[in-house]
Amino acid sequence: MKRTILAAAALCLGLALGGCETMSAEECAAADWRALGFNDAAGSGANEFRDRAESCAEKGYAADGAAYAAGFAQGMHQFCQPPNAFQFARRGGSFSGSCPAELQYAFYAAYADGQRVRDAESELSIARNEIYTLQSRRNDIDRDLRDRDRDLAEATTDEERARLRGEIDSLRRERRDLNDDLGAAEQRAYYAQRRVDDLRYEIGDRWAPW
Repeated sequence: MKRTILAAAALCLGLALGGCETMSAEECAAADWRALGFNDAAGSGANEFRDRAESCAEKGYAADGAAYAAGFAQGMHQFCQPPNAFQFARRGGSFSGSCPAELQYAFYAAYADGQRVRDAESELSIARNEIYTLQSRRNDIDRDLRDRDRDLAEATTDEERARLRGEIDSLRRERRDLNDDLGAAEQRAYYAQRRVDDLRYEIGDRWAPW
């Protein structure tokens, strides 16, 4: 059983958040439906039996609904554990199913905390990426300004000097505007980091290390 569960896990590798219901003829022929049910549940809490069964039926293979259901029920006990709920939500997973009654309260509490952390970390990541983009553009402008200054010093006609001065003025205006945008992005990153830090203090390792 361990070997078949591991084989099904390999089949779903990388698709834990989105399901893996499409199956080849070879997979249908060798399918361990209990293991598939277990891994679908443990990976995303999503019941993929109908899509799997339809995929295999198109290839001439019958699905074992009872075995899938038994494995799915077992997998849901693993999926609905609070540490998994927290990390699943933190990774951006979406769950619309139902956990066993005895696990529901802790699952949804951990899931909600994971969503809060995901939102805060996403906000921080967006701000940091914006800072990186703005800094890169400012570096480009600084390089262009140095080139224009050099060209201005070497210019031989009034027309050329006038054109270069206009380009330099335009680059300097863009740089000033960019600095304003960079300051705003850095402020957003500061407050986003504070939000993450506050959540880390509030939640700590209550559900899982992060």
